[in-house]
Amino acid sequence: MAIKRSWRSTSMRVGVLGVALLGALSISTAPAGADPGTGSADPVVPAGTVVEPAVDCLPSSSRPNPVIVLPGADGTTADTASQWEVVVSSLRQQGACTLVFQGGIVNGKRWAGDMPASARQLEQFVAKVKATTGAAKVDIVAHSAGSFVANYFLKVLGGGAAVHSVALLAPEARGCDGAGFLAQYGLKDLPVTPVQVLQSAPFLLPVLTTLMPDMGPALQLTPVSEVYRAVMEDGSLTQPGVRYAVIATKNDAIATPPG
Repeated sequence: MAIKRSWRSTSMRVGVLGVALLGALSISTAPAGADPGTGSADPVVPAGTVVEPAVDCLPSSSRPNPVIVLPGADGTTADTASQWEVVVSSLRQQGACTLVFQGGIVNGKRWAGDMPASARQLEQFVAKVKATTGAAKVDIVAHSAGSFVANYFLKVLGGGAAVHSVALLAPEARGCDGAGFLAQYGLKDLPVTPVQVLQSAPFLLPVLTTLMPDMGPALQLTPVSEVYRAVMEDGSLTQPGVRYAVIATKNDAIATPPG
């Protein structure tokens, strides 16, 4: 199965290019030694809607935990069935009650809304699945942007008590510099990366979100964002009692540096 990175739509990539260009301008005029810990709070991003399946299956003795699948942000809700047919069919053939959940939907795009709001949407669906099936816990399979939603639910919203195992496919992680996006446009070996720009000029976060609303969720995944820090920096990412598995690739040309 080919694992595609999320945030690869044209608007996302153009937005990252805009981050670098606007950032380069701001660095040329910003005072030296700007404190990367300053800047405005995260701007408001619309929550988006959800597409949730009917909970019409029950766990089996071999698979006692319902499996909630969270696709990434690559593609639209119209693409989900074909993109995830192999994974969903495989899980169901193994006896798992498998349910594909999509949140933060804006104009048909998954996880295009506020990330914490998407995590709360997941929280509500997990509670519904448990109540309907009688299961004590669920398992989660999450791809790319879906992995960030899963981790926010597990860590910030305290969802670990409701989850047995999590499989993360090409997950959002610490340390991405954004340079891979610019490389697609032939912009390589620049003196600064998009992330370095935002760290040097954090006031760009609300500005860019206002100018390019589609970039709001992606900007929440940068180190200057309070949302990012809540998941990636404030304490351990993994949660006690939850089993984690991660599948990624060392050849990822978009989320650089890979790993």
